[in-house]
Amino acid sequence: MNKERFLFLLIIIFSFIPSSYLAARNSWDITSDSFEETAGTGLVIYTNPAGVRVFIDGIEQRRTPVVLNHLPQGIYHIRLTRDGYKDREFTVTLFDTSRLVVSIKMEEERGTALVSVNRSPESPGLLPLNPQLYANTLNEEIGISPSDDNIYLLDLPLGYNIIISRAFGWLDESVSVIVNETSQTEANLIMKPALFSIRNPHQTRRRFNPLNSSSLGVSEIRFEVSAPGTGTISVQDSNGSIVYINDLPVFETWHQHITWNGRDNSGEPLPEGKYTIIIEASALHQTDSEDTSIKLETEISYSINIFPLSLESGISGLTFAPMPVVLPSNSFQIDAGIFFGSFYPDGAENETLALPFLLNVRFALFSKLELAAAININSYLSNQEQTGFSGFGITGSAKFNFIDNNLLSFAAGISYTWAQESGELPISPGSGFSFYIPFVFKLSDFYFILSPSLLWDPGFIPSLHFSAGILYQRNSINTGLSARYELNDNTSDRFFAGAELHLFPPPSNLVFSFLGGAWIQAERTGGYGGVRVGIIY
Repeated sequence: MNKERFLFLLIIIFSFIPSSYLAARNSWDITSDSFEETAGTGLVIYTNPAGVRVFIDGIEQRRTPVVLNHLPQGIYHIRLTRDGYKDREFTVTLFDTSRLVVSIKMEEERGTALVSVNRSPESPGLLPLNPQLYANTLNEEIGISPSDDNIYLLDLPLGYNIIISRAFGWLDESVSVIVNETSQTEANLIMKPALFSIRNPHQTRRRFNPLNSSSLGVSEIRFEVSAPGTGTISVQDSNGSIVYINDLPVFETWHQHITWNGRDNSGEPLPEGKYTIIIEASALHQTDSEDTSIKLETEISYSINIFPLSLESGISGLTFAPMPVVLPSNSFQIDAGIFFGSFYPDGAENETLALPFLLNVRFALFSKLELAAAININSYLSNQEQTGFSGFGITGSAKFNFIDNNLLSFAAGISYTWAQESGELPISPGSGFSFYIPFVFKLSDFYFILSPSLLWDPGFIPSLHFSAGILYQRNSINTGLSARYELNDNTSDRFFAGAELHLFPPPSNLVFSFLGGAWIQAERTGGYGGVRVGIIY
């Protein structure tokens, strides 16, 4: 293996190593004590937590992390101290031929508290009490009921602590305690039942197409309840008629999640239009309640068709033909993969095997407007003039859809590509600004695509690109053919053609993409291929 290939492999390996190993150590990564000799000289001290006072031979240094590059060789006594933690003392020996890196996990000073949790006298006997205890905030869970008596022996930091008790169906309760080393603190919490209520509804897709695959064709509804209960979900059409009704599972926790797939009780898709989702609930063990129902407006639209597209050019569509279709708001697609082929990079006289890595994303924050970006990292594995890492490129685009119906779709968009020298993706149309106007004519499950564009790279007179393609889309698969002809002013014209296949099998949101094709420029020809894995939501 030659030097250039070895360096390229190192780049790939290090790109997958967590940054905490390549940069200064994160204090929270330290889970135990360690003493390591590394290249260099001096002494480095990390602690978990950081901010510990450091004394070397009785002289205070900076707080951790501490880096002393020019500490002479010799034996040193180290003392570490911080309020709320036990002091640590140890001796180290330094040598001129190495640097000593010390990582220390500080131990908190702690005490115990005996806490009992009891139900109030007026609480329903059938309402289960399964409390969870938290210290100071709801982020630090410190105890789950060990037995029916709900008595806990807690290990807590010394000093002032707030103990919070939470249980489904009950109001939160808290108590303040002072924990010390010499005696055990005792506390008692009395839990009161919470009024039953249903609140905080959220709907992921207010407008959706039931014919889309898997979760792309459902409306997900999330809400919260305060206590055990039961309920039903019903759907009314615009005339007030109930078109769907179903019982909900018993509520056993605060957060609930249900889906409606836009179909009636017999499983048939409902017509386009607006619908009202109604969730009604009632308590299992209580007679008092607050809000017991929620209503959500939703719409079924068969013009929405969510499916994955290629993003190699930074513009969603087929590989060589941008498409006018856009994702609905709050949807996204992200994927990554490798691209391989035979090309001539800038300045190279001989054919080169290229192996770029790609990361692509498209998303829609607003209706009819889609943003996209693509990043590629290029490498050349076999060429007499150029091998190894050759830079990277990035493209961003914005596309607005003006017309989208069952027959025709039309959009306009802009994009900008920046790349280091030889950093462009080999099948990219080039660096600079681009303006494109994609059209689609729909016929059943087929999309016929025309997409002319102008590219300013970098002069005042743009190059003209003609793109066309055909896409077949059905259920969890779409496949297509596309081509692009580049009429360039300063260089010879180029022609690209390719085929692609996207699989997104339910019930997951994973997408598996495969592509391949060929290119022609003057007397030169070559081929390419690629695989990607991603998600669409």
